[in-house]
Amino acid sequence: MKLGFSTVMYEGTGLPLSDIIGKAATLGYDGVELNFREQPSTLDVNEILGALRTFGVRVAAIGTRHMHVTHGLYLASPRRKVREEAITYVTECMELADKLNCSIVQAGWAFQGSKLEAPFETTWENAVQSLKEVGRRALDHGVKFVIEYQNKGDAKLVNTMDDALRILDEVGYDSVLVMADTFHMNLEDPSLEESILKANKRLGYVHLADNDRLAPGEGRIDFRGVIRALRKINYEGYLVMEFEPKPNPDDALGRAIKFIRSLL
Repeated sequence: MKLGFSTVMYEGTGLPLSDIIGKAATLGYDGVELNFREQPSTLDVNEILGALRTFGVRVAAIGTRHMHVTHGLYLASPRRKVREEAITYVTECMELADKLNCSIVQAGWAFQGSKLEAPFETTWENAVQSLKEVGRRALDHGVKFVIEYQNKGDAKLVNTMDDALRILDEVGYDSVLVMADTFHMNLEDPSLEESILKANKRLGYVHLADNDRLAPGEGRIDFRGVIRALRKINYEGYLVMEFEPKPNPDDALGRAIKFIRSLL
């Protein structure tokens, strides 16, 4: 398993992506999940590639946080135009992933939004139909689109591993997988280990945060059990840190990698 962190950890610091990539190398991480406020098609790919080569770091995933947070787009929207623009945005992320030699596009709110703007069944069906189109495009681009289920305080459509696996069944594309975030899992799933085992080969990506949303090892989650379950399903992807970086990102990420490495 490889270790990475989300560039969300450095939002508010003013650091450009190239400098954050340098931080990954300094702190000993293998990769970064790229999140950005710009449209994917407007990013300076050459600058990012240069930083990746200089620091020997890889892109773990293309994150779509700002697709919803900044641009107000999501795949389950009741408005057709929003859904179409969301699919276009995701497709641009796939094209970006190809240019950066990355095989994962990650989606939390990008597919389900942060609240229901239509009846549940309508929203669910919108999500399924949009994800089918995204799944088809992911096949064409040779990437996996991973959907993150979130706790009920943050999202209202897909909140548990069972919910996520149900929607994957209805989507029916092997290019659409589930992502596990230990913070959300701890709030909604009876057992993190059992949820991981249940997902098995449909688990495509992992975010790590403790139950208090601080660095792994600073709360109550049994990360030894999480690692044990990931090994049982032969998970070989990234373990990506995404938590509240207190007192600052460098210190928090340093503590996190030391703790998780001790379990690997």
